[in-house]
Amino acid sequence: MRSRQPRPEAGHAAGAWSRLRALPGFKASVVAFLVTVFIGGGTFAAVANWQQSSTATIAITAGAPAITAPPPVGGVVASPTLAVRPGAFVGGFSCTSAKQQGSVAFTFTWPAVTNATSYATTLSLTGPPATPVATESVTGTTAVFTFREAAVSNGTSYLLRIEPFDGATAGDPVYKSFTFSSNTSGQCDQVTPAAAPPLGTVSPTAQPVVRGATTSTMAINWTASTGATSYVVTVKSTTSGYGTEFTTGNLSATLTFPQAATDASGNLVNPADATAPYYCDYSFRIQPMNGTTAGDPVYRTIKYYSGSASMG
Repeated sequence: MRSRQPRPEAGHAAGAWSRLRALPGFKASVVAFLVTVFIGGGTFAAVANWQQSSTATIAITAGAPAITAPPPVGGVVASPTLAVRPGAFVGGFSCTSAKQQGSVAFTFTWPAVTNATSYATTLSLTGPPATPVATESVTGTTAVFTFREAAVSNGTSYLLRIEPFDGATAGDPVYKSFTFSSNTSGQCDQVTPAAAPPLGTVSPTAQPVVRGATTSTMAINWTASTGATSYVVTVKSTTSGYGTEFTTGNLSATLTFPQAATDASGNLVNPADATAPYYCDYSFRIQPMNGTTAGDPVYRTIKYYSGSASMG
C-alpha cells in the first residue's frame, strides 16, 4: 500500500503563508505569475516563464539605494552636433524716453542678430546691486517699457540686458546703460554687468589631462550657479571641425579627446601626428540654465596638444 504523507497542520500553513507574504516583492511576483499563466495558457511553459521573471521581480527591494549616474562624458569628435546659436550683436543701439499723459516710456532699439527668433530683455536699476524692474520678451528688435511718471526720476541710471534666442537656444547677451533725463533722449553705452544676470556666474577649472592609448581625458569642474538647474557645455575647435556639446545637471564633466599612438616614453610613434586636426585650441563655453531662463555664458580656452594640455 502507498504510504500517505501527513498533512501540515493549519497553523503551520498559515504561518508559512504569512512569512511568504512578508517577502519583498511578493505581491508584484504574484501578479506577474497570474499574467504569465494567462498568456502561457497554464502550460509548463508558463511556469518556466514565471520562474525566469520572478527572480528579477523579487530581487527589487524597497528602500534600495538609487544608482547615481556618473558625470556625462563629452566625446570630442570630428563632426559634432552643435546647436545653432544666435550670432553676436553688431551695430548701434538706440535708447529714448518720452512722456505720455502721466507716464514715461523707454524705447530701446537694436540691430537684428543672425539666427535670432526672439530676444529676452530685462531693465534694471544699476544699483549696486542691480535690481530688475521690468522684463519683456519680443520677436522684433524693439522693446518698450512704460512707467508712471512719479516713479521715474531725473538722473536715474538703468541697465538693459538683451539676450537673443533661436527657439529655446540661448545666445550671448549684451548689456547697455541708460540714464533718464526729462530733457534729452539719453544714450546707450555698453557696460560690464553689475549683478544683473538672471542666474549666478559660473567659474570652470580643469584637472590635468590623463593620456591613454587612443584617447585622453580632461576633467572639468565648475562652481554652482545660483538659480541654475542645468548647464549647457559647448567645446569647439578654433581651427578644425572637432568638438562636442551636451547638457548636464552636474557640476563636473569629463571631456574625451582623440589621442595619437605613443611609445613607452610618451612620444608620438608617428611624429607627423603632432599636426593632427584634433590637436588644437578649443573654445570652451558653459551657460547656466533654468528651464527657458539662460544665464551669462562663460568662455575659456582649452589648449590640447600632443605634448601639453591646459585650460586658460
